[in-house]
Amino acid sequence: MNDYRVDRSKLESFSSEEILRILKHERDDYTDEALAVFEKILESRGYTPSAGASHSPARAPAASGAVPEHGGVLISGPADAVRVLNDILGNVLNGTMDPQVAGVASTIVMGILRALEQEFMTDSGEGS
Repeated sequence: MNDYRVDRSKLESFSSEEILRILKHERDDYTDEALAVFEKILESRGYTPSAGASHSPARAPAASGAVPEHGGVLISGPADAVRVLNDILGNVLNGTMDPQVAGVASTIVMGILRALEQEFMTDSGEGS
């Protein structure tokens, strides 16, 4: 039996949707340690820990416009929005998300950022 070491930085380079796909469809290709790291990475990105295993039966990514399933995303600042937008772009480039769906998702993310900016501007004016 081979002894493999888990390179966390390599695993963190995967997009959230790729990690979810691995946890749903390719579990047998990874060690238990790597799978645990993937789950921790998803949890740190705001996904529920069981998002990869508890959803409906496995299905191939749909290029027709279906949005990939995940446990939900919390956007609480610009860094979160950048991560989500990068995931969206990655999904468009690898063919798992329709560009029109990605456009709508990006518009929603930008709307959340605008709301956060307005909240920040309003809150900062109260202390004066």
